[in-house]
Amino acid sequence: MTPPDRTPGPPPNDGGRVVPTYALTRGRTRTQGVDLPLEALAVVTSAGQDHQAGLPRERRAILQLCVRPTSVAEVAAHLNVPIGVARVLIGDLAANGHLAVHLLNDTAGSPDRAILERLLVGLRAR
Repeated sequence: MTPPDRTPGPPPNDGGRVVPTYALTRGRTRTQGVDLPLEALAVVTSAGQDHQAGLPRERRAILQLCVRPTSVAEVAAHLNVPIGVARVLIGDLAANGHLAVHLLNDTAGSPDRAILERLLVGLRAR
């Protein structure tokens, strides 16, 4: 009997990550705070700028990305992690005062169309 072909495919584009993505959140699928929509914008706070040294690599990368307002979807794309992982990491950083998160809902509770279109253009540009 011939063994199955074990030729590996191309390596994932994960920046050399050794730890599986679910380990980044310790297996959690929920944030410590509110669930963040894709279009929520995160911005690093002064506390986040001052206290990056002791944080894991992915959390430092998020803080560096968020020197300008950055959506949850953009963070997930930059880090090459599932959106749920990005939500948990951003939520944790916000709960610890490292990020300020801004929700972009109109009065009806749904995101503004112009904001979603800008988000989509930004994601396509990546």
